[in-house]
Order: sequence, then structure tokens, then C-alpha cells
Amino acid sequence: MPFHITGGKQPETDDSTTSFVALDGDQKQIRLVDPTPDGGALIMSGDMEAGRPILPDHVPTKLERINCSIKTRPLLDFNWWISNTLLVPQAFKDILEELEPNTHQFFPMDYFEGADKIGEGYLFIFCKRLDTLHDTACWPERNERGFIPRPPRGEKVKIVYSKDKIAGHHAWVDKFNMGRCISDEFAERLQALNLTGLNYNPMQIA
Repeated sequence: MPFHITGGKQPETDDSTTSFVALDGDQKQIRLVDPTPDGGALIMSGDMEAGRPILPDHVPTKLERINCSIKTRPLLDFNWWISNTLLVPQAFKDILEELEPNTHQFFPMDYFEGADKIGEGYLFIFCKRLDTLHDTACWPERNERGFIPRPPRGEKVKIVYSKDKIAGHHAWVDKFNMGRCISDEFAERLQALNLTGLNYNPMQIA
């Protein structure tokens, strides 16, 4: 089963996330390599969650954790930076590079509390932007643009992904239902490592 993933919160044991601020670079000037519209959700030139590569200029190399102490709350394996962009460990990079070599972006990142380095990882950028929604199984039915319309009041939307469209892909952003998606194979390999801070939300497929 494929999953949507989020990072920075440990289920059942950690009811809040921690925050990071950049110590170098300039987050406001980070830009996509190619912000050309593709018919899906609006692509903003500075959106790191669009499923498109970003230019390396202005990407930080150092982040400071600011709202807790390493003495009272250990650093998780998975965290997040601005706009919920994932901060991932080496193991995540190693597995995904094996499954989808030279596809996604990993920017090395050192984590600090004050002057003390407390860990390291990568700023991860999804570089696949796909249409993986099922063409006929969603409700309300997808409109002519490919989006799922808002359901009638009191009704719940049904979001279904296509196993045929997902086949062969391991990490992507769906351009019509924005979210961080990973394959069942990738998820199984991550779950076997018992890494902290990564949350898995199952995706319905048909």
C-alpha cells in the first residue's frame, strides 16, 4: 500500500513538532528550476513542495532547532523545515537512490542547538510531479481539468489513486492532490528500520 508521508512528529509519544531556522542561505530567494504550469495545482516559483527541482543557490547548509532542548527531547530521524519540507536521514537517501537513482534532490544539512551541532541529515526535494489519481474511481468525479470538485455539503470526498499510474514510481507529488507520496516498497524498507519522526498515511488505490 502506498502512503502519504509527513515528518517531524513521533506518533503516540510526541504531540508536537520542533522548529528549525536557517543559519545561512536565504530561504526567501529559493526558486524552482522550472516553474512552468502543467495543468495541475498552481506552481509558485519558490515552492519547495511542488514536485520540481530547486536551484541550489540560497539553500542553507545549517539549521538551528529553536523550541526545545536536546536534553529533554531527542532529535528525530525525520524533521521538517519551512512549508513542511522534509528533513531526512542518510538511510532515506540511500534507499531512494537505489530505487530511483539520480532523480530527487538531497541537500546536506547540519542541525544545531545554539553553538552545538546535534545531528545531520538532508533537505529532501521531491522531483517527480505526476498525475496518479484514478481517472474514474474518485468521488465526486474528476472534472475536465483533472481535479476532484468539492463534494456536496455533508458528504465526504473519496480520493482514490491508480495502481497502474503509481507502478514504477517510489516518491512523488501528485499534481492534482498535492501531497508527499511514497510506494509500498519504499515504505516497507523504511518501516523495517524503525526510524523516528516519519508518519505514514495510507492511500486508497484501485
